[in-house]
Amino acid sequence: MRKKLKFVMMTFFITTGAFAASLKGTADALGREAIQLGIALGILGLAIAGTYLALGKQEGGQKVTQAVLGILIVLMAKTVVTTLTSVTGGA
Repeated sequence: MRKKLKFVMMTFFITTGAFAASLKGTADALGREAIQLGIALGILGLAIAGTYLALGKQEGGQKVTQAVLGILIVLMAKTVVTTLTSVTGGA
């Protein structure tokens, strides 16, 4: 019984490092996909806002400004995360 427990514990401790690296890679890939999706939605919002502006609707200028700011925020997300991790000393 103890031998089996030792074997299971050793197996867990050996594979934990590989799982953590895999999890970080998965999180990084998910972050890249989220940024690409955010940019695509921002460009769609910019097209819709441009249509509002071209049609002469009163809130067209406000929608264009919001769409541009949204795209800029999505583009700066990677820089913000990198800056925060470097400030906090994270890896």
